[in-house]
Amino acid sequence: MLLDVVETVHANPWFSVTRAERDGDEWYRVIRPDSAMLIARDDAGRLLMVRGRRDTVPGVAYEFPSGTVEAGEHASGAALRETVEETGWSAVNPVLIGSFVESPGMSSSSCAVFLAELGTAGEQRLERGEDWEPVLVEPDRLDIEVLAGKVLDSGTLAALALYRSVR
Repeated sequence: MLLDVVETVHANPWFSVTRAERDGDEWYRVIRPDSAMLIARDDAGRLLMVRGRRDTVPGVAYEFPSGTVEAGEHASGAALRETVEETGWSAVNPVLIGSFVESPGMSSSSCAVFLAELGTAGEQRLERGEDWEPVLVEPDRLDIEVLAGKVLDSGTLAALALYRSVR
């Protein structure tokens, strides 16, 4: 069911919220750009992740590097850029392994997931408020962290499922 937008009820640099009406019901949607995520693997099969805290959930958690696809940018370029910014590591030869809609009940934004070879380490370029530590995680160790509740990001869990289906 397609809804006609009645008004934007909130907007900030990252997303907006719209309100629509249909048959006497109100519907709210989050409008945001698509995103990209990168799973970079080293020669030993370890996966590059970030470990840190978010103010929305308790404790330390693991995530794959990801972020918004900027206007005019290809999703693979965004995945590579975000990886350098969040971890300091470069990556090469990104291959699209799948995509998913991040939260289809309230938004149509999607995330493209790429698998790449890990390049060289460099300097992180974190945005204000980001507190990430780059880590290389063995896949078996990642399974333990998932079961321990240390991977809370649904995008990272979806990307991990895609990775498991193609490796």
